[in-house]
Amino acid sequence: MSRQARARGRHGRGFTLIELLIATTLLAVLALLAWRGLDSVLTSRQRIVAASDELRSLTLAFAQLDEDLRKSWPVRLLKLQTPSISFTVSGEQNVAALEMLREASGASEPTQIQRVSWRLRNGMLERGFGQWSIPAAAGSQPFSGAATGSSQGVAGAGTLAQSAAQSVDGLIWQPILGRVASLQMQGWINGQGWIAAEALAGQLRGPGADAVGAGAQAPPAGDAQAGGSGTPPAAANKGDSAMVTGLLVRIVRQDGEVLQRVFPVKD
Repeated sequence: MSRQARARGRHGRGFTLIELLIATTLLAVLALLAWRGLDSVLTSRQRIVAASDELRSLTLAFAQLDEDLRKSWPVRLLKLQTPSISFTVSGEQNVAALEMLREASGASEPTQIQRVSWRLRNGMLERGFGQWSIPAAAGSQPFSGAATGSSQGVAGAGTLAQSAAQSVDGLIWQPILGRVASLQMQGWINGQGWIAAEALAGQLRGPGADAVGAGAQAPPAGDAQAGGSGTPPAAANKGDSAMVTGLLVRIVRQDGEVLQRVFPVKD
């Protein structure tokens, strides 16, 4: 047999076992590297999506709160005894909640008043909304949340639509932002500065009510960053009711992140 025939015979036998093992090992290493890279990409994508969802929820929460506050300012023109912005405290830990009366109307609908509440419950920031009407005074007939002579200046309405005879206590609650450890709020009172929401609870009255705390000394203006004053507000002038014209909201997340924003109320 010639040399050429022997060479053709050796090349025609195929790969040896050692060669196959080496090729399989290289393919396994390449597959492992590719899987780790793909897993890192998928993990990074999940983090980005979660962070994007958190940012979107936070943006929507602040935007909704800003809209509620701005639409609560014209309600003062109705001279109601109920303040358009107030605070309540409930629970063993004295958790403060924000209560508002705001405009709620469509483009072609008469203006109505809506009750809105913001609270923290079980780590979730919630917003409740429902219909509101002026409570009936003793010895008088109840009427809807509008007075034809006092609604001037409210955009798009000369009178408010007729609503239920009694104020609706039930609210429709919607979750806004999760993983919230604490909610801290402060209200700005002209001439007095920032005051904690817990101190303002039950101390505010509407423009139609008598002055709050007549004769009491006004507390010094507190620093918004330092937590504000804990002294209840006093009326700036005799016969004038203290009104919240600004709101500071500080949200502490469960991971320790602190989010803070100041909302103007007065146009």
